[in-house]
Amino acid sequence: MLARWRPPPLGIYPKYYTHFAGPVMRLAALMIGLIASTWAQSLSAASGAEAYRRGDFAAAAMLFEARAALGDAVAQNNLGVMYLKGKGVDIDYPRAHALFDAAAAQHLPGAMFNLGTLYLRGYGVPVEPGRAADWFQRGGALGDVEAQFLLGVMYTRGRGVTADLKLAKEWFQRAAAGGLAAAQFNLAMLYLQDPRPDEGESAALRWLEAAAAQGHAQARLHIAKLDLVHADDAARVVHAAGILRELANRGEPEAQLHFGLMNLSGQGLPADPQEGRFWLRQSALQGLAAAQVKLGTVYAEGIGVARDPVQAYAWLSLAAGKDHATVTTLAAVARHLNPEQRAAGEAMVKQLRAQVADVSR
Repeated sequence: MLARWRPPPLGIYPKYYTHFAGPVMRLAALMIGLIASTWAQSLSAASGAEAYRRGDFAAAAMLFEARAALGDAVAQNNLGVMYLKGKGVDIDYPRAHALFDAAAAQHLPGAMFNLGTLYLRGYGVPVEPGRAADWFQRGGALGDVEAQFLLGVMYTRGRGVTADLKLAKEWFQRAAAGGLAAAQFNLAMLYLQDPRPDEGESAALRWLEAAAAQGHAQARLHIAKLDLVHADDAARVVHAAGILRELANRGEPEAQLHFGLMNLSGQGLPADPQEGRFWLRQSALQGLAAAQVKLGTVYAEGIGVARDPVQAYAWLSLAAGKDHATVTTLAAVARHLNPEQRAAGEAMVKQLRAQVADVSR
């Protein structure tokens, strides 16, 4: 059964540009590409980028200052990012805001995105999601895929705008068509809510495959989960097993859960209870409550292993703090423990909690 979709966190980063002229190149990390100084305004963009990569942020700030004074929108935006992050200059939110404003007035989408970021996060201004959404809409209308994506998230959550899944889908579609993997994934999740299951799944699968082709791990996981929905299709179940094996080996906890269950049941691969317990444990130690419940159930019912009420108690106890439905099952197991078993179970709970905490750090 597919997990209910929850929108991702707003992963906001300042937007910068790496060239002053020609096609604009944007990178999704905190880095700016050009430097210059009042005595060397003729330096090429390439040499400026080289200097920034050397970490010469003070020189970069000088170049951006010189070019910004000449009205160059990209320089204004990039200098604004430096003031926002304190690269080569002291952090100065009002100065960053003014520079972004100047660049946005010249219709630079990245500057509009950055203004939206200021208002969404409250960098030097009150947190105003409505104003953030307005700036993202302006940048999105000019083709900025990250702004389009964030508008989709905001319309999904009803943050700064009235919640509207239809508009969320429209903005996700624009960003997805622009190649943004996160938007492709979120669009797929919306399609899975379509009341016409076959049509929704078909569209979702197309976008999941597009995102997976860009290395989006959650998209690959959901492709496998869709495959498992079709348990009567042997080829799809085997396909799911291949994806889940790969993701499980990479440490993805939900993939470890599903791959463990497939090993326990022999679905899509030979039954191997020991292997199944191994993967459930790996997932459970990463704090996934569903895996902790399944592992506790395995030991409580003796699925592929001798019954072990102490281990059942320990794993179910871990899950009970996050999954209230488990409390009843835990109480039933606890009623059959003698004092020595109860003490052993409590000691194991303490030990497992420490292991989970170590893994989550």
